[in-house]
Amino acid sequence: MRTTFQTVAIATVSSVLGSLSLSAAPVKAALLSADFSVEITSGDFLVGETFLGQLTYEDDLLTGVGTELIDPASGLVSLDFTYVGADLTQSATYTEADDALGDGFPVVTFQAGELTGLDYSAAITPDIAFQFGEEPLGSGNFVFLTDDFATFQFNTGAVSFSEPTPQPASVPEPALLTGFAALASIALLRRR
Repeated sequence: MRTTFQTVAIATVSSVLGSLSLSAAPVKAALLSADFSVEITSGDFLVGETFLGQLTYEDDLLTGVGTELIDPASGLVSLDFTYVGADLTQSATYTEADDALGDGFPVVTFQAGELTGLDYSAAITPDIAFQFGEEPLGSGNFVFLTDDFATFQFNTGAVSFSEPTPQPASVPEPALLTGFAALASIALLRRR
């Protein structure tokens, strides 16, 4: 038969061990999402139209100093951009998997911790493609361009990004509660 002292001692040890396991848990990066928009400002089609997208990324490799880049291998989790499809009238959604630039793209650019640009390209058809990029290179000015290589029609647009917002994270079950549940189960079994 256990004494009250033994029961309290077991509860205290379980509580301390549970607390230690909580503090030893690895720190995870914050998951952030930022909306972006493209307003078509000039060209042969879609002038005046606005198209929307969103990118989600982890911030664990960002320092907030100077120019920093992230890609799918270093923190870019997802990218969705709703634009036009092959007929240039119906909407279509493009993702990071549609990037035509190859491995290491799309790339998201940060300047002093602020999201400033996107380097991303996708084919709408074999003759029509769009691209986000820095124009002119090194200027820090990110633009959007669509080219129809068959008709030589094109459009250009201005890109703007919203302030990134944290995504809700799932809350892990604390080890402390697990320890108390185990202790309660043992106590119930002992009573029987």
